[in-house]
Amino acid sequence: MNDEFYHEPVLVNETIDFLLGKSGADLNVVVDCTLGGGGYTKKILEDSPGCKVIGIDRDVYAISHCRSSLAKYSDRLMLVQDNFRNIKEVIRNSGFEHVSGIMMDLGLSTYQLISEDGFSYQRDTSLDMRADKDQRLTANDVVNKYSEKELAKIFYEYGELKYGRQIAKNIVLSRKNREFSTTFDIVDMMRELVPPRYLNSDLSKLFQAIRIEVNAELVNLAEVLEDSSDVLETGARVAVVSYHSLEDRIVKNAFRSSDKLKVITKKPVEAAEEEITANTKARSAKLRAAEKI
Repeated sequence: MNDEFYHEPVLVNETIDFLLGKSGADLNVVVDCTLGGGGYTKKILEDSPGCKVIGIDRDVYAISHCRSSLAKYSDRLMLVQDNFRNIKEVIRNSGFEHVSGIMMDLGLSTYQLISEDGFSYQRDTSLDMRADKDQRLTANDVVNKYSEKELAKIFYEYGELKYGRQIAKNIVLSRKNREFSTTFDIVDMMRELVPPRYLNSDLSKLFQAIRIEVNAELVNLAEVLEDSSDVLETGARVAVVSYHSLEDRIVKNAFRSSDKLKVITKKPVEAAEEEITANTKARSAKLRAAEKI
């Protein structure tokens, strides 16, 4: 499994610069909450020879990939398959009380889009969408078992879909005749509702909404941000790269409302045009950072 199967790190130099701080202080232990293909972790390990990294990911494939691709750093790398909402427990089980940096890139991995079931509306696969295959709730459960009211709520709140209520109504009506079993079942239904020029955009929002619900992404994000301030050393920093307004709003509000953190980024840092040209996913990226006081 090659690195290109994973989400290309965005704003990686800027993220690590924020972790280092103005003084360029040494990083002793950094937590990469969203390990993925290991791009950020590799950069940290390369640039900070004395630093140890705790890499967390819910996806067993990401853990396996990084165990192989980052094998030469095995003496300084601890890989943990877990939900980053459990950051306190992960750090404690790794033998530490506090860490000198926390980072997270909230982008969906390319590997999930092209290889795992349910994540992409461009591939006809089963409705799974679980980042952690051990959990019970799947996209199939959401689409086929949630009430019309519940579906409309997540489509509006997590997908910001203008016609979320109509989509929810159509799903409930359609599944009376036949259960939704694959991603293309949803695509076919949406084709009947949405004009062609809006189809891809609305499908992207719809799949985002279902994925967020399945993996409790926003709930987990709020929890890890709240707990991060407790496990950071004084003066240590947390840096987060987000890709849509829902995530960015949670990060911004968590940093601003914390009495243990000082906001470093008054406005989010965005990718330069050169990086966007090389990696179109960088276009929507926003980096925010805060420091433990």
